[in-house]
Amino acid sequence: MSSLSSSVANTIDTLPARDAVLAGLIAALAVFLLYAMFLDQGGILAPFFGVDAFSNNYLHEFAHDGRHLLGLPCH
Repeated sequence: MSSLSSSVANTIDTLPARDAVLAGLIAALAVFLLYAMFLDQGGILAPFFGVDAFSNNYLHEFAHDGRHLLGLPCH
């Protein structure tokens, strides 16, 4: 087997694993974003804004109209 066909075979073998890892990362990011937009009540931004993140609900207010547009209650 030539070195070119060997390197092509190695590249083809690693593509499914790389794609699976990438798909897993995208799915985890999507779940995190859904949590942040629909369920978070200030906890994600608390390390940055302190107690104000809970009282002002920045992410909640940012996604507020979108929640109602999708038919999800938020208050």
